Amino acid sequence: MKPLNNEAVKFINIFLIKERKLTMRKFLFSAFVMLIGLGAYAQEATPAVNQAPAVKAKKVELTPKQEAQKLVDMLTQDMELDASQKEQILEVALNAVKQRQGLASLKASDPNAYAQKEMDIFIDMSGKIKDIENQ
Repeated sequence: MKPLNNEAVKFINIFLIKERKLTMRKFLFSAFVMLIGLGAYAQEATPAVNQAPAVKAKKVELTPKQEAQKLVDMLTQDMELDASQKEQILEVALNAVKQRQGLASLKASDPNAYAQKEMDIFIDMSGKIKDIENQ
C-alpha cells in the first residue's frame, strides 16, 4: 500500500470536517424539532369531564347606603361601639361613599387626580371615625 500524499490527507481532513459539521447540524435540527414538539404536546390540555365553562362573576352594584353599611361593618368589627357611635360612623361613611361616587368622571380623565382625591376622602373619613371612637 502506498503512503498518502499531502493533498490526499488534506482532502480526507476536509471531508471529515464537513461530515462532522453536517452531522452536528442534523443533530441540532433534530433536537430543535423534538423540543418544539414536546413543548406543543405539553400544552395540550385534556378537558375535564362535565366541567362547566368559566363564568365571570357579575359585580353587584350596591347603593351608597349599602356600601357605607358594608364599610362600617368591616371597620367596626373589632371595635366596641354603642349604637349612636355606629350611626355617626355610618353617616361619615355614607358621606365618603357619595363623595367618591362623585369622582367617577375624574377616574377616566385623570387617574392620578382621582387617586389623590380618593385618598383625601379616605384620610378625612378615617380622622372623623377616630374622633367618634374616642368620644
